[in-house]
Amino acid sequence: RSLQICKQWYQRRVVITAGGNEREIRHTYTEQLGICMLNAGSDMSSSDYGQALLIMGDYENRIGESEHKMIKNAYIKFVKPFMEAAAKEGAINSERRTLTALRLDLDAAKNRVRNAKTAEEMKDLEGFVDEAQKKFDEQYEITREMLEDRDVKNAEMVVHVEDLAKVQVEYFKAAHELAVEMEKKVLDRPTKGKDMRKRKSSGSSSSDEE
Repeated sequence: RSLQICKQWYQRRVVITAGGNEREIRHTYTEQLGICMLNAGSDMSSSDYGQALLIMGDYENRIGESEHKMIKNAYIKFVKPFMEAAAKEGAINSERRTLTALRLDLDAAKNRVRNAKTAEEMKDLEGFVDEAQKKFDEQYEITREMLEDRDVKNAEMVVHVEDLAKVQVEYFKAAHELAVEMEKKVLDRPTKGKDMRKRKSSGSSSSDEE
């Protein structure tokens, strides 16, 4: 389930080209907002409203670029190794099921020996026990090695989780810095929307008094 979710998350961001390479094509929601603002601002560039849209649109795009970088780094540093580990987990479960089945075969072979009627029959059945024991022991070693390897990989995944945390912090820090700069540029315009609203509000109050 977790493997499928991670695949869906990444596939929403990329497309596979004819050469087999991955290329990110989808705009983030922030970039989509920026594109809308830039398009609208271009149509009204001579107005204060249009200039405000152009400033905001540019910064929204830049924040979106930071998000693209975060998505790429998150995939490399966490999602990809997580998907690989999750895929191996399926193989481990398969080997464990095989081990369980071989244990049942071994128990059944031992029971047949115990229920043998004659010494000759018991001797014949002991060969089946030896073969079942051999298969079980081989499968046990395979499963044990895979479980030990998983423990090592899980320890490595802790590092990947820490890397993901750093990627997130870097993204939000960059996005916050851009947002603060964006707000400053918008508010530092010669004509401010709040001032215009105040003047309109004052004008309306004067008209009502008259």
